[in-house]
Amino acid sequence: MVMKSRKRTVKTPVEELIIKFFMEEPFPIVITRAKDGTYVEVNKAALKLMGLPHKQIIGHTSIELGFFTPELRKLLIDDIRKQGFATNIPGKINIKNQVIYLLFRAFPIKMGKETFFVICTTDVANHKSAIGELSDDKLFKITLKDDKFVKEKLKQYQLSPRQQEIALLSAIGHSNSEIAKKLFISLYTVKDHQKEIFRIIGIHSRNELFPKLLNLR
Repeated sequence: MVMKSRKRTVKTPVEELIIKFFMEEPFPIVITRAKDGTYVEVNKAALKLMGLPHKQIIGHTSIELGFFTPELRKLLIDDIRKQGFATNIPGKINIKNQVIYLLFRAFPIKMGKETFFVICTTDVANHKSAIGELSDDKLFKITLKDDKFVKEKLKQYQLSPRQQEIALLSAIGHSNSEIAKKLFISLYTVKDHQKEIFRIIGIHSRNELFPKLLNLR
């Protein structure tokens, strides 16, 4: 890592193994300063994703380089403050005029008086059209989202309590028949509620619901 002490020390085999694991891990991993998002180290997969030389990343903030938005950084920080870590936070980054959709996981590490965030990413899909082609089942297997995220996103819409229930179950992958059975209502009632839900949210089908909540549409 870039966080070096002034005195040169000999690394133990375990330390060398940890460093090698970090650098060779196939998923992008970065380490940033918690207070401002400044990159202090990135692994090889992250370098490849970012498309920039190591020296152009280290010492710069994620927002400065355009990899994070203030909103995305706030989501990560809010989750870390609430539960000690952040998991499966959806976001998008712009790299060389291409939008890439990712899920972010992060946890804090304290070294001395300073705190750092270790942030890992998983690719959701390379572009919007790819997500649009996925079925609900595949989309949710990829995103692994729980209902906490969906509930928060649904709060921005003027939905009745029943509509919120149906929208949540639809978004997290339940079929209409499963929703009807779970809520003890008819299949026709589910469909009627969904029509109104889609109208309020501004979509045309349940295939658009989760991408809409991810701000992909």
